[in-house]
Amino acid sequence: MIWATVAEVRDYLQDDDVIPTSTQDEAVQRMIDRVSRTLGSKVIRWPVLDSETDRASDEEQRKHIIAAIAETVKARYEAVALEQALGGAGNVEVIAGGGSITAGKLSVSGGSRSGSGAKIGKSADRVPIEAYEAMQDADLIGGSSPSW
Repeated sequence: MIWATVAEVRDYLQDDDVIPTSTQDEAVQRMIDRVSRTLGSKVIRWPVLDSETDRASDEEQRKHIIAAIAETVKARYEAVALEQALGGAGNVEVIAGGGSITAGKLSVSGGSRSGSGAKIGKSADRVPIEAYEAMQDADLIGGSSPSW
């Protein structure tokens, strides 16, 4: 199943300015493929596909699927931008672990690896709630009875 194209994701996110314009379409496609695999593992009802396009045949459902992909891509790009703003993966791990970094005469304190800190950088690879909501709107997840 084709979840979304680069053009559809860029169009959905055009007002958010989250994907740098310098980012090549191949890099965005790799992110879409990665996100598609993540979201695909959560689907409990697959859509009816158009045999010619290998996409959801219902146009409204397809819009929700694109939204789920785009929201997850957005979250991942925001996590990368935050990591870069904080000075790289090493700093992110210290801050996520509850530590602090002071510039000037460099000082680093705290930062346990217990995982009790904020979810930022690579640890923010979780699916955002907006993507789950879009998947539910597309009728890929959810229902009247618990699935556990």
